[in-house]
Amino acid sequence: AVLDKRSINVWLIAMLTSNRESRYRAVTFIKLLSRLTLVDLVDSSTSSERFSDAEIERFVRNREETFNSIRNLPGLFPAVLALGKGLETLSTSRVLRYVTASTIRKSISFFVLLLDFFYAIFLLMGYRLHVEFALSYDSVDGPVNYRDYKFLSIPMNFISGYFLLKEGITVLSLYLTSETLARRYCTSWGNILDVASAFMVLSFGGTLLYNAQLLENQGFVASITMMLLWLRIINQYKIMNSSFALFVYSVKEVIRKVKWFLLFLMLIVFMFSDAVRAVVAARGDCLKDSLIDDPYIQEFCSDGFVATTVRMYSVLVGDVSLEYFQSSGAMVTVFVFFSFFSIIILFNILIAIIINAYESTKERTREIFGRARVEYAAHLIARKQFMSPSETSDFHNDTFVPRSLRKCVRAAYFAISACALFAVEYGFAGAVYYLMLEQDKDMIRSLMIVYVSVGGVFNAYIISVAVTTLFFQCEQSNPSAGGKVVKRLMRGVEKA
Repeated sequence: AVLDKRSINVWLIAMLTSNRESRYRAVTFIKLLSRLTLVDLVDSSTSSERFSDAEIERFVRNREETFNSIRNLPGLFPAVLALGKGLETLSTSRVLRYVTASTIRKSISFFVLLLDFFYAIFLLMGYRLHVEFALSYDSVDGPVNYRDYKFLSIPMNFISGYFLLKEGITVLSLYLTSETLARRYCTSWGNILDVASAFMVLSFGGTLLYNAQLLENQGFVASITMMLLWLRIINQYKIMNSSFALFVYSVKEVIRKVKWFLLFLMLIVFMFSDAVRAVVAARGDCLKDSLIDDPYIQEFCSDGFVATTVRMYSVLVGDVSLEYFQSSGAMVTVFVFFSFFSIIILFNILIAIIINAYESTKERTREIFGRARVEYAAHLIARKQFMSPSETSDFHNDTFVPRSLRKCVRAAYFAISACALFAVEYGFAGAVYYLMLEQDKDMIRSLMIVYVSVGGVFNAYIISVAVTTLFFQCEQSNPSAGGKVVKRLMRGVEKA
């Protein structure tokens, strides 16, 4: 009776969105359903046919029909997202893995996932080349009149706009369903970094096009933007690979657990930097002209507080001159105590914290990866249903947003998606043309080669998707024609 599609109904969604006890019972039911095997169903039977191929086939069919009934329940993804931390344990169940895989593995969903990954790479490479042009030339004109072609800035702007529009649609869809879901989405560090990277490129990337000297003043902004773009690629790839997701979440867990350690370490550095400054001042080293060229004296006698602190921190990473710290008994005492507390004791504590955090994260690898995939699938459905007025919605968009407005948002989304795709092709053609010219900047040429290589892989992927889609459409409309296409392809492969 449990493994029956007729037993699945909206009661399950009602329990998942109800009080704590009801949520617990609903989650337990889903886990129980996931663990059911043929042995559980035929345990009380004495028939000799209970393990026959027909019974196995019937069990697999009933289980798939039951899982599909759960997948088609209206409001499933919002109810699952509302579980919060409880989502991790539920995400590893067979039911939710089936629902998530069915959503992500759809042709259009998987296409969007890889498309976003390629776009993140193009965004990073484009901005990196953008900055390199400004570093290599007094202006970004370069040898090919770069300002007129703009073959890097145009793809960057359209890709950034595409990412920002996607995030905006997702937040709006979640907000119209539940303020809690929208708040969790907006406060997620991964989403914050993704939005920040696209916004920084869109806001500050174009300024270098007209005034390369701004890099001198915006060097900090450029470095932050490039780090954000790298983090975007990491955040994108963790959805695609469970092993990589383990390392990403291990780092996050380590950072979360070492915050008090870092505070204590900072206090130790401040304490000993003050002690060293007091020793130097008491000896009168700051007033001796013969020692004014000594870098240690310059930093410890500096009026700025940062210079002294940074010098003591550099001792932790091995940048230390033992001759200077042996100049007096007081200095030797300070150095011995500082090295003992910071290097021997604190760093060993840090290693223990890191090992403990990694082991705890490793035990939850499947839960962490499963939660990331469930959240990605839910956000994918939220965007899709917001832009599909005719589709039954899990997310309650039709109650608040007029269908005409949703159609307009859908048209804008597809328009900017198409523009981003064409802009990437324009950037690829511009990069190929640039490589055909003579240049004297090896770094730019190397980055251009990487850009063109990624563009080649991207174009091969787009062509393969287009050919596959065309073939399936041809096969659905005329199966015999589809078979002929396959035979012709096989003959071509054999001849090659």
